[in-house]
Amino acid sequence: MVTKKLFEDFSEDIIRLYVQKNSDYYIAKWKLMSASGSKVSWNWPAFLFTANWLGYRKMYLYAFIYIVLNIATLVPLIGLILWIGMIVGLGMYGNYLYAIKTYENLTKLKTAYPDEEAFKQMVVKQGGTSIGGIFLVILMGLLVYGVLFAIGMLVMESTGNGYSEF
Repeated sequence: MVTKKLFEDFSEDIIRLYVQKNSDYYIAKWKLMSASGSKVSWNWPAFLFTANWLGYRKMYLYAFIYIVLNIATLVPLIGLILWIGMIVGLGMYGNYLYAIKTYENLTKLKTAYPDEEAFKQMVVKQGGTSIGGIFLVILMGLLVYGVLFAIGMLVMESTGNGYSEF
């Protein structure tokens, strides 16, 4: 389990350097998850802010996947069920996803920077949170939905169902 490996391979100080804001919260959650062997741990910000939380925590790939899956929520009823499943799922598994991201990044950094001081500097630089990440996620969403809109307009024009006759 990733949470267990995280504490076996890295000190709490290194984890705190990486997480930065709210590190006490995440360390406590990950320790509980490690002790219980569970991947489930509730995270209110992940539940309430979904893709924006992912961007804030620099988990851009997960945010992109969430945005793409969110397209399916445009389908009535099935979309509502999917949307509820996605936000509840992110609330339940957000801490685990962040533990995975933390472990993977710390492992890569440790390999790339064997010198302890350089490693710590890169941990601080690569970790933490990003307000800019929130805007990046919003931009990703606009881009994905813009492309979807453009495709829809092209399909409507090619099938003769466009509104250009007005």
